[in-house]
Amino acid sequence: MPTKYLVLRAQAPLVPTLEVFGVTARVPEGNELSIVAIPGHEYDAGTLRADPQNAVVMDAETRLALIEPTEKTDGASANVTRINGLSVPMGLIAVRAHASRCSGAGVKVAVLDTGIDKSHPAFLGKNLKTRDFTGTGNDPSDVRDDLGHGTHCAATICGNLVAGTRLGVAPGVSDLIIGKVVGPDGGTLEMLLRALYWAIIDEKADVVSMSLGYDLPGNVARLVARGMDTAVAANLAMRQQRDMSEGIRELGEFLRWAAPHAVFAAATGNESKRPGYSIDAGLPAVEFLAVGAVGLTGGEWKVAPFSNGRAKIVAPGVDVVSARAGGGLISMSGTSMATPHVAGVAALWLEHLRQINGVVPRDAVAARLLATAAAQSGADRDAVGAGLVQSPP
Repeated sequence: MPTKYLVLRAQAPLVPTLEVFGVTARVPEGNELSIVAIPGHEYDAGTLRADPQNAVVMDAETRLALIEPTEKTDGASANVTRINGLSVPMGLIAVRAHASRCSGAGVKVAVLDTGIDKSHPAFLGKNLKTRDFTGTGNDPSDVRDDLGHGTHCAATICGNLVAGTRLGVAPGVSDLIIGKVVGPDGGTLEMLLRALYWAIIDEKADVVSMSLGYDLPGNVARLVARGMDTAVAANLAMRQQRDMSEGIRELGEFLRWAAPHAVFAAATGNESKRPGYSIDAGLPAVEFLAVGAVGLTGGEWKVAPFSNGRAKIVAPGVDVVSARAGGGLISMSGTSMATPHVAGVAALWLEHLRQINGVVPRDAVAARLLATAAAQSGADRDAVGAGLVQSPP
């Protein structure tokens, strides 16, 4: 049973006001939406939901898990080529980042993940804004990366040249906003939502990259450990998933209203075993720009066997070389590795559109990502969405 509720609360009763991504947002102009944690028990939920100022009521302890890489190999990947004397990962070439005149300069990118190795040369000279939402350390700004996942993802977005290898899709991004939302024991929905709010509202992020998801098995196990029957626990965990979906959607609408051009990229997950079967994208991906993974096979980019369905777009996610926490390089595979490619390309497009228009219209960056993606011939549309993400010229 819930012992703490997470409530998205407005200053005034919510009324429909504007259209965002085809959905009517319920946040009036000038109104603030806050995230409030309220102690309670199961019977408080109805009272909380009856309050017209409460947009969504959720179990604050809903667990999230890292979308673990399917493979890891220390050192530089063989999946690179030489261009002008530099080693360039094939993934950067696939998304045409190597040929873009843009670098991501002036764009702020948030990575909500396992933290970052601040001392890695991939981030030398970067302006890092950090906050630990897991509470695992004594210093709220300490986002040390015990798992190495966030370091790898952040460097794929904008890492410097390391050991003669170009790492970043958008190396000109100098402002990195690092929210640690997953520790060795996972994370919670509260950590993610507070980090999203912080990244967009407080730090003014333009792009957000997320490679984590709702931990359905973990939530069932947590409820069973409290003495609940397995069938009942599974039912309540599914309810948590539904409430989480509603909460992310509601907060997402508010954040898009506050930052109309912002892009939210999230990994679909690695639970599929193609061609045998595929699993749909999980949360939070289904409420944002869901990113699947492709790998280079016989000279063609094809859907990775592990990549979940219902992707809106795909990017390289197999044998991706990037920064290793503690120093050096490491190659990883997973939709987690594809997602920062999309975040980096989004930064390139935002810089490009700012150069052309000055002020970027609502949803323009996301629209360009989808409209310019390279269609994947013969691929299942559910697996690849619009296709392989492409950088601006």
